[in-house]
Amino acid sequence: MPVGFGALPYETTVSSPYRGTRTELVEVLDIARQGHVSVHVETFSLDEAPLAYERLHAGKITGRAVIVPDS
Repeated sequence: MPVGFGALPYETTVSSPYRGTRTELVEVLDIARQGHVSVHVETFSLDEAPLAYERLHAGKITGRAVIVPDS
């Protein structure tokens, strides 16, 4: 990714969140494999994307909303 003045469009924000070390990643994956991590995911078709955004905005989604393109 280019950096420097004028390299990105105005009002663009780039961030690099901290995700931990490689060792920590391995530990988290081990915990998930053991079934100690649960992620609630609601899937929506591409046609249902507006509904997903409405539900997110209204706070009616628990966990993640995933838009799955039609195949």
